[in-house]
Amino acid sequence: MPRVRMHLGIIATCVLAIAFAGCGKKDTGQSQQSGQQTAGQPATGAQPTSEDYAKTAEQNRRTLTQMNQGKTIEPMSGDAFKALLPADVPGMKRTDATVERNQAMGFDISEATGEYTSGENGESSIRITITDTGNMSGAMRMGMVGWTMAQINRETDTGYEKTITYKGNKGIEEYNKNDKNGTVRLFVAERFLVEVEGDGVTMDTVKQALDKIDLAKLISVAKGS
Repeated sequence: MPRVRMHLGIIATCVLAIAFAGCGKKDTGQSQQSGQQTAGQPATGAQPTSEDYAKTAEQNRRTLTQMNQGKTIEPMSGDAFKALLPADVPGMKRTDATVERNQAMGFDISEATGEYTSGENGESSIRITITDTGNMSGAMRMGMVGWTMAQINRETDTGYEKTITYKGNKGIEEYNKNDKNGTVRLFVAERFLVEVEGDGVTMDTVKQALDKIDLAKLISVAKGS
């Protein structure tokens, strides 16, 4: 599913961004002799300890705070985040809504997901996913610059993929005519990833579902952080 590709992309982007941020920095500790253990790192072949993980997490937090101009950004969570998922989309009612927050190794993000179906057996469905990149938003800005400047326009016998601008937000739209699967992804306010996936629907239905999301609210939250 496209959703998997998007989340793998988030992880890869942030790892690369943080790695680049650390490049070229001088070692502030004492010079090390060849073969000596690096300060703050476990000895070669040793298993990382809980203290090692804690130091890495704190280092990641500091790096991400620097990327966010010194701000500590708390991702949205709970009912306020779930409220951004529309109760229905054209022709479909929401059948499930979940919100989860993930905190690991200094990273702090959250995600709200809504499921919408129609037909007795759910022949047609829409999934809306809103990811608040939280304290990773600075890394996302660095990693997404190239993508937001790209222009994609690819057509095949079975569908297409192209970059779009929706209400001032850069995005990607793709559709497969044979399977009637369509996806729109947006990067909103340099912080939120909004994704609408449709199965067994037209692209118009996907776009109508996108229209139900309050992007202005997301922008307001980002500006207030």
